[in-house]
Amino acid sequence: MKKEIVFLGIDGSGKSTMSIMSKIYLEKKGFNVKIVPFHKWVFADFLRTVFGKVIDKDRKDRKSPYSPPPKSFSSIIKPPIAFIDNIIFYILNKPIKNNHIVIYDRFICATQIKFRALNYNVKWFEGLWWNLKPKNAIIFTLDVDESIERQIRRNDPYAYTKEQLTIEQELYIKLAKKYNFPIINTTNISPEETFQQLEVELNKIIKK
Repeated sequence: MKKEIVFLGIDGSGKSTMSIMSKIYLEKKGFNVKIVPFHKWVFADFLRTVFGKVIDKDRKDRKSPYSPPPKSFSSIIKPPIAFIDNIIFYILNKPIKNNHIVIYDRFICATQIKFRALNYNVKWFEGLWWNLKPKNAIIFTLDVDESIERQIRRNDPYAYTKEQLTIEQELYIKLAKKYNFPIINTTNISPEETFQQLEVELNKIIKK
């Protein structure tokens, strides 16, 4: 048996913490589990390092909220490059052995959802990234104000406005409704309480 499990949600919603707790839980059941964070790159980071100052010439730094002009070169070129990179990354990290489960912290669509929330031009190929459905996904939601507080507490280097986070979360909920993915609200509850809900969904997935 080879399984893929995708965790999606805005920053601070608990994806990374739940990935670790899920790995421990599933390994106790005898599975070989690997966590794959989808914010790593195959080649896009190199391109950003080399050409970033040219492409994002209006951006002050990576710690400040940023939305490119809708018809700018940055707005048009970055999403498809990230999309291609994410697909290659996904192929390189698919489960290949029996009894192997890969937990993806984010997915291909998550990058484009983030871009859309930041006002990048992603609609022209939305039919590709929006319909590239994960096999098993769980959406974590969170009060946006609490998301910002959690990012501040952990000294997150990336800054997003409340409006951007709200748009992003609405897109995740829309995705969940489209594909009937379960939604777990992590607002004002502990990781242990969150995992109690998640455990139910994990058991459904491994029994498929």
